[in-house]
Amino acid sequence: MATPGSDPSTPASPIPGAVTDPGPAGASSANVAPAVEPGPDLHRPELAERLRGPWRVVVEEASMLPAIHPGDWLLVDPSVAAWPRRGSIVVFREPETGGLSVKRVAGRPGDWVPFEDGYLHLGPDEAWLLSDASAEVTAAAGFGAPIDSRRYGPVTLEHLAGRAWFRYGPLERFGLLPGRPRLR
Repeated sequence: MATPGSDPSTPASPIPGAVTDPGPAGASSANVAPAVEPGPDLHRPELAERLRGPWRVVVEEASMLPAIHPGDWLLVDPSVAAWPRRGSIVVFREPETGGLSVKRVAGRPGDWVPFEDGYLHLGPDEAWLLSDASAEVTAAAGFGAPIDSRRYGPVTLEHLAGRAWFRYGPLERFGLLPGRPRLR
């Protein structure tokens, strides 16, 4: 994540070492790098710090294609205190690695979501987060299979960093992020 209140008009660049481990066999989880050096505790900063303005992130992987491409620069609203509606795009800490990742909310607290051979009931602070891209799409883009809730299960609210809502670069893709995935 970027430090709140940073100037969104300047291009973001990844911080060396901010890339998270892509997982087994180069799996893709739409990892993001902070646009500027993060504060001391990025997991759940104090509310006052979270309300200082949007954070900037740079997407480094392809699991959210076609909505979000590697190299896209996103603005993230860090003031969210609950899981946004289904179809929203969020930035969160992956439960397995702690690395920042971008996914789409597919299930909210209290929902029943398909999982393996049955259904899973989400707890009061859990969400089901999915990638937009299939394994074939990410492989064609040079990345491994997407990593999402189908692998690591429900994600708790403590892992939520914010809601991504705007792409400010590259300029040819400038604008609001799509609210729902396109049909494949």
